[in-house]
Amino acid sequence: MKKFLKLTALSLLLFSCETKIKEVEVNASAGTHYQGDDNGKKFSFGSDRDAEIAVGLVLAFAKKDSQLMMEIMADSAAYFPPMGSKPIVATKDEIPGIVELLHQPYDSINRKIWNAVPLVKDGEDFSKVTVTFLEKRYLKDGSEESVALVDRISIKDGKIFRIYQWMGER
Repeated sequence: MKKFLKLTALSLLLFSCETKIKEVEVNASAGTHYQGDDNGKKFSFGSDRDAEIAVGLVLAFAKKDSQLMMEIMADSAAYFPPMGSKPIVATKDEIPGIVELLHQPYDSINRKIWNAVPLVKDGEDFSKVTVTFLEKRYLKDGSEESVALVDRISIKDGKIFRIYQWMGER
């Protein structure tokens, strides 16, 4: 009798456990563009690979790794700095010189990535990866600066061709 009760209790326990499936709606697109001819177009997520490439660029600049930067850049790229209205347009071969120039006031730069989100606007064949991060700058005079940065990095076929940057004080 004890065996029967144990088997019955075990059977009831096993059969009462059922897998519960919860349906979740996932947006294939989201957000809206509000400017110009693209007004009303939606966005979808880009690839994780593009996010990795963008983060690679952000970290390579801080480490003065011009070789990696050249590998992931298109033949020419435009950089729109946070201050000033004119882009810096450069070829791959010019990257080492530009990196040295931009690093001139600093002993070192450390960057801490907060997030990287790749988006593709409807009708476009490239992604725009938004990377947010904290940058600590150690100047040659011994002082330090800390800024929050947002880079929007455009990537097509695994190569970076445009970078917009915004900065806020920390």
